[in-house]
Amino acid sequence: MEDLFIAVEGPIGVGKTTLMQAIADAHGLRTQREIVGENPFLADFYVDIPRWAFQTEMFFLTSRYTQLRDLGEGASGVVADFHIAKNLVFARRTLGPVEHERLVRVYDVLVEGLPVPDVTVFLDAELPALRARIAGRGRDFEAPITDRYLLDLRDDYRDLHEELRAAGAATVLIDTTDLDVVRDDAARAEVLARVEACARTVRPTGTTQETR
Repeated sequence: MEDLFIAVEGPIGVGKTTLMQAIADAHGLRTQREIVGENPFLADFYVDIPRWAFQTEMFFLTSRYTQLRDLGEGASGVVADFHIAKNLVFARRTLGPVEHERLVRVYDVLVEGLPVPDVTVFLDAELPALRARIAGRGRDFEAPITDRYLLDLRDDYRDLHEELRAAGAATVLIDTTDLDVVRDDAARAEVLARVEACARTVRPTGTTQETR
């Protein structure tokens, strides 16, 4: 695990950052936490998605690019609570055709040469669990998030998991609906064991991203 670059992904509120920290603590890895609250457009985005989507997605794309670029060849021994491909997941849902095409063009340029995770962990949970976790962290800007938006994200992330798996990437999909990684030691150990089992199937490659 100490030689790998691991990414944790999934819909809003599923527990990505919590699991990232648990993996890091268990294996002595460095963490790369996604910049979220610093996005100046995010609060407006959830109130009026069509108006603020492009600004929001471009901020996220450039900030994630900068974080991964700065890792460079030091991406081994790192666990992140995001995968760069999440930009395409959200953009497909939030942007109109013209803005989507513009963002994809920028994405294709930026991702070339970025480190690619050796293992991607996808977390999933049923809607009531996502709702409870979102409410529990008390972020005011997340209050307007609709059930439909969360359900669509669940579908999109399952699709991304299948896309990466079909392309030969090492991935694992874990349903955390009934697994409280924060408070339940047994649940945390169960999830970590599944991540570790997936990690044992790969060797660190230092692969860089060339295309989307």
